Amino acid sequence: MSRFFAICFFITTMPLLFADDTTNLNPALSQITNLQLKSRELSPDLKVVRNYRAQKSAESFTRSSDFLPQAYLNFKRSRDFYDERNAPLRALGIQTYDSSWGIDYTWNLLNYGLIQSARKTYNEKDKAELDLNNKEKAYSIIFNTNLLNYLLAKYKKAAVENSLKKADAGKREAKLGFELGQKTKLDVLRSEANMVSLDSKKTSFTDEEQNTKSKFIEFSGLEEADLNFLDNQNEEQVLSLINAISKAASMNERPDFSKSPLLASLVYEEKINKIALNSLTEKQWPNLRIEGTYNNSADSFSQSFRKPYRTHTVALVLTIPLFNGGSLISSNFEEYFAKKQNEYTMEQKKLETKNQLTNTLIKINALETLVSSLTLNVSQYEELYRLTQKSYQLGKSTLLELLEVQDNLLDSKISLAQNKIQFYTLSQNYLWQAGFQ
Repeated sequence: MSRFFAICFFITTMPLLFADDTTNLNPALSQITNLQLKSRELSPDLKVVRNYRAQKSAESFTRSSDFLPQAYLNFKRSRDFYDERNAPLRALGIQTYDSSWGIDYTWNLLNYGLIQSARKTYNEKDKAELDLNNKEKAYSIIFNTNLLNYLLAKYKKAAVENSLKKADAGKREAKLGFELGQKTKLDVLRSEANMVSLDSKKTSFTDEEQNTKSKFIEFSGLEEADLNFLDNQNEEQVLSLINAISKAASMNERPDFSKSPLLASLVYEEKINKIALNSLTEKQWPNLRIEGTYNNSADSFSQSFRKPYRTHTVALVLTIPLFNGGSLISSNFEEYFAKKQNEYTMEQKKLETKNQLTNTLIKINALETLVSSLTLNVSQYEELYRLTQKSYQLGKSTLLELLEVQDNLLDSKISLAQNKIQFYTLSQNYLWQAGFQ
C-alpha cells in the first residue's frame, strides 16, 4: 500500500459512540443512545453468548470436581434361589446376605483422560470469555449498522416522496401548459409516466423499510413501539441522523494483526482442538486412584441397620496398560497426523483472516474516495436540478431533461447514503477486528 490507511471510527465518550454536541443538535440521537443501552440487555445474540459463557464456567467447576473424592450410597436386596443347598454354609456363618447397604468411594489421584478433559474445558471457558468480550465490543457497531439500514430505507422512501411532490407539481404545470397551448401532450404523458415510476419506487422502498425494521427489531430485542419516534422524521432529519450515527474521523496507523481478537479466538480454537485430540492416546497412560467400600449386610434391611455384618475395604489401585492388540502404535500415529491436520487447518484460517482484513482495508480506502466523489456529485446534481428547473420554466429546457436530472439527483443522494453506511460498517468492523479498539 502506498499509504498506511485512512479509515473511520466513531468519536465517542460513551460506548454508544455518540458525541454530546451532536446529541444536542439532534434529540433523536439521545433516544437512540437509550435504545442501545436497553438493547444490550434484550439482544438475543448477547443472551446466547452470555449464557454459553455461564455454561462453560459451570462446566469448569464440574471438571475440577472430578479430582475430588466421590462417594455413592447403594442399597441391595437379593434372593437366593438355592436356599436349601446353601443352608449348611449359612449354618457355618458363610453366606450371602439378602439385604445390604453401603458406601462406595473413589478418589482419582492421576488420570490422564480427566486431566485433558479439564484442560479442554478451561480453555473453552477462556475462549467463551473472549468471544463474549468481542461480541460486546462489536455490539454497538452491529446495532448501528442494522439501525442505519433501516434509516436508509426510510431515507429512500422520504426522498422519493419529495420527488413525488415535485413530480405532481410538474404534472399539474404540464397539464395547465397544455391547456394554454404552451406544452405538448407528450409533456403531460411524460409527467404522468414519471409519477407512476416514482410510485413504484415508493412501494419498493416501503417494503424495504418494513423488512429492515423487522430485522433490526429481531436483532436488538426491542419492540416496534420503541421506534415510533422515527416515524415523523422527514428526508432532511433522516439524513441528519444517518450522518450523525456514521460520523467519522480519520486515523492513520499501521495495522497490527497480532492484536486481532479474531486471531486470538483462532489461537484458542487451535489449542482446544489439540487438547481434544489427546484423547486418542489417553488409554496408553497409567492411572492411579484410591478405591474403597463400606458395607452393612444382614438378612433384612432392618437387621442391616441394627445388627449388620460389616465390611470395610480400601485400596490404592495403579492401572498400567500393557497390550491392546497393537493399537498403542497406531493410536500415536493417528494422534500425530490429526494434530498436523489441525495445525494446517488453523494456519489456513489465520491466513484467510489476515487476507480478509487486508482486503477490507483496500475496500475502505476505495470507499473513502468514492464517498468524497459522491458528495461532490450530489452537490453538482442539486445545482444542476435548480438550474434546469429555471431553464424549463423559461422554456429553454424540455421536461425530459428536467425529469432526467431529477432522477439522477435522487439516485445520487441514495447512492451517497448507501456508501456512507457501507464505509461506516467496514471501517468500524475493521477497527475492532484488527485490534485497534
